[in-house]
Amino acid sequence: MAPTNGGPGLAADYARIERAARSAGPVEMDRQSNGLRQFFENLRGETRLHILDLGGVSQANVNFVTLRGHKLYTGDLLVGLDRVGVAPREPGKAAGPTARFIKENLNFPPAHFDGILVWDSLEFLDEEMLWAAVSSLQAILKPGGCLLSFFHTHAKGETVHIYRYQIRDHQTLHLQPRCSRPLPRAFNNRNLERLFGNFHAVKFFLAKDNLREVIVTR
Repeated sequence: MAPTNGGPGLAADYARIERAARSAGPVEMDRQSNGLRQFFENLRGETRLHILDLGGVSQANVNFVTLRGHKLYTGDLLVGLDRVGVAPREPGKAAGPTARFIKENLNFPPAHFDGILVWDSLEFLDEEMLWAAVSSLQAILKPGGCLLSFFHTHAKGETVHIYRYQIRDHQTLHLQPRCSRPLPRAFNNRNLERLFGNFHAVKFFLAKDNLREVIVTR
């Protein structure tokens, strides 16, 4: 599938983000997001929806979603990943880190959510945990529901900045620096089509700031 590029109006945002990427560390900034716009367009006209935000609690996101009559659930996949990475296995328990991660972070009823905001969390999971998480996300997403996820286009092993994504409006995000981590693997369109192969549709938005936005529909 061919990436969809943003229009000329995004040039200033991309230039600012590129300057930040070259700086010694991440900085706060606003960023236009075609993926976010598509996410809310897919939900347009619906009310009382259940939406899951897996980037941690953000009051801006709570306000944006609930003021539109929807219900927002929150979780934090990165915190969950760090927790299972350091937590010792309980005596007498056979469950490994992947099973614990899914149970602690994606333990929701089947077909419960109309939309899921994953942000950039998936790309930091190991192979086993990644496939298990995608399978669980598909299970808890309603048929026709959509998921938004971000993937850096950097090479494997490169350090990337991780942000908390706060929704300004239906197509604008405020990026708040969170931490930096090396990428465990590199993703391209073909990798992502395979990863989300059991979903109904996958759509890409490739921005100039080395971030691939992915909208997945169940």
